[in-house]
Amino acid sequence: MPSYVRTRLLTAREFAVEELAKLKVSHPAYDQAVVENFRRLIPFDYYFFAGVNLDRCHAGDNILLMSDMPPSGIEAYHKSGLVQADPLVTRVTPEQPILAWSDVPADALESADVKRLVALLEQHNIPPRLMISLWNADNTFYGTVGFARRSPFLPEEIAVLAWWGVRLHAALSEPILEGFNQQIGITHSERKCLELASRGATSDDIARQLGISAETVNSHFKSAIKKLAAKSRTHAIADAMRLKLERFPF
Repeated sequence: MPSYVRTRLLTAREFAVEELAKLKVSHPAYDQAVVENFRRLIPFDYYFFAGVNLDRCHAGDNILLMSDMPPSGIEAYHKSGLVQADPLVTRVTPEQPILAWSDVPADALESADVKRLVALLEQHNIPPRLMISLWNADNTFYGTVGFARRSPFLPEEIAVLAWWGVRLHAALSEPILEGFNQQIGITHSERKCLELASRGATSDDIARQLGISAETVNSHFKSAIKKLAAKSRTHAIADAMRLKLERFPF
């Protein structure tokens, strides 16, 4: 029988989409003024923030967090089947997560699929893009931050856009991740104990860092083990890491 957590994971994507709709109405990170004020510093025609590192099971792939790209262009891009031919998608790596269209080698633009992609984007008036790819601890590509404009971005502009964009993406994702953790019943204290233990801390170490007793720490572990339907503390830590219940840096 699947555990409570895994049963809830079956609806992880649906939860994220519903949570996102509520956040766009009320959460300050989704205030369009945040982007508009930044756009005054470094001009760009369009922006997009997509993907949530929800559970390391691709439930958050392609969830559009915030964008002013033409909706018809976004829909056509995904329906075209050309996403996997996009040089910005195929050429980024965890070691080189940032790529501008102006830096794509000329020979990579010569394939029939890439030419069809270029025509599709031009049809929807989408200019050349800059993509900052996001990778989880398993080096799995889960999300993107992107900007587009007719003139190429300068190196110093790219550096600032990447620094700011990754941090705004985290701010957009955080309430979804927090809501997901609450949905499956893992408390903040339980998550913190799992996170510290995954880094080698003992119960006594965790107790000192959190300012609680070792008995309370062990109680948090017992509760988390039960909720995760794990066989042991080690098993619970491994599950928490796989399900992205702890908050390792992206």
